[in-house]
Amino acid sequence: MLPTPYDHIPSSALRPFSGAVGDVVFHQGGPTHGLYVVQTGRVHLERVGPDGERFIIHHAQAGTSFAEASVFSEVYHCDAVCVAAGALIRIEKAAVLAAFADPAFARAYGRQAAQQIQAQRQMLEIVGIRRAEDPVMAGLVAGLLDGSVVEFAARLQLSHEAAYRTLRKLVQDGRVMNPSRGIYHLCP
Repeated sequence: MLPTPYDHIPSSALRPFSGAVGDVVFHQGGPTHGLYVVQTGRVHLERVGPDGERFIIHHAQAGTSFAEASVFSEVYHCDAVCVAAGALIRIEKAAVLAAFADPAFARAYGRQAAQQIQAQRQMLEIVGIRRAEDPVMAGLVAGLLDGSVVEFAARLQLSHEAAYRTLRKLVQDGRVMNPSRGIYHLCP
């Protein structure tokens, strides 16, 4: 089952496939074929910096879509890489564009885009915090630690060492619980 608004798309425009860890769904500069929905697993949208370092610009998980802007572009503007194996569905670009004739689809697509913009703005606010403890705490409050600490650190644009040190300090200060390796929760 596809999330709204993609449940309006005819099944003939859906291309299910599986992705293993490290599989590249598409490359920056490659021609666009559509957008994608993650059914299971996780996908990172990544760009390569001037020094060759990779940075994550979006984290797609089960029940979410990615590459929505590709329906209005001729080429993808980043790489999409599977970071957890799973099932994905590509939705053909032409079908998405045709669905805009349906006002309900257009409103739902716009609502989804607005929610993604809000989430990205929240990330910019969190990343803009200077002291390592503050963005880590803000990231925990926002529920961003839903994968590994290394992925969490990358989302916050911190080194994983700084994230681990900060999490350890937050646990020592009694602000965060660490019930098992890699699992952290805010203290009540």
